[in-house]
Amino acid sequence: MTGRLVTLNAAKGGINRLRTKGGADPNTLYDLVDGYVDQAGVIRQRPGTQNKITLPEGTKGMCAYDGKLIVFSHVTRTIPAASPTVECEVLNHPSIPDMPLKDIHFAGPFLGYLYVVPEFANGDVFHYWLERGTVWQPNKSYLPGALVTPSAANGIAYRLSSGTQSFQVWVKNVARSLGDVIVPTVDNGFKYTATDVFGPSPKSGPTEPAWPAADGATTFEDSDVAVPAAIDPENPNISLPPQIVDRYKFSGSSGSGSQAAQ
Repeated sequence: MTGRLVTLNAAKGGINRLRTKGGADPNTLYDLVDGYVDQAGVIRQRPGTQNKITLPEGTKGMCAYDGKLIVFSHVTRTIPAASPTVECEVLNHPSIPDMPLKDIHFAGPFLGYLYVVPEFANGDVFHYWLERGTVWQPNKSYLPGALVTPSAANGIAYRLSSGTQSFQVWVKNVARSLGDVIVPTVDNGFKYTATDVFGPSPKSGPTEPAWPAADGATTFEDSDVAVPAAIDPENPNISLPPQIVDRYKFSGSSGSGSQAAQ
């Protein structure tokens, strides 16, 4: 059954979603999308916005984010000078970096960053949450772990590494030797070299020392380190173990070390 066709060509009564028996009133509107009402009360179609933008060659997908139009590629692309509002984000296959993109199934903001689901040329589909770093600034100090993007965007963010990952992290009560290189449990960008040790069996202290974050600065850790040994009754001049105190409150030898920051 086909209902009676009513052309809504005027909007004298405005938008009214109440429908009385008998059908729609041609002088009212139920809804108006992509249109407007002129001074004569005639409904006009709103003309669409046209943007002419040249996209980089070889990119896939597009979404609006942070005032930019974002496209995607597996390699850095040159953005045409005539399209300053366009940025290209680089998405690499986790195990095959040279694998091109086939399609973008989803791209949109999620919890402050872009969430993207690309499909690569071999059919693999992965999910990416593109954390954005701060734009690089001259004469600014960056701590390890900081995420920085170039002032001229190339689609890649760079995470700062202090280069201390290959050194031993500080642990309490471990043996120390001259020249040992130690880094704090919380990376501050510096490594510390043992420049002096004391006692027969020097080792790290029971608590982590304060680590000065300056070139050439020195920190000190102290610990009782001598291994307890039996006292020879024929040799009364032997040193007491560190945990034993004589009647004059003197204890045995202790070990310690100092370390310089680099």
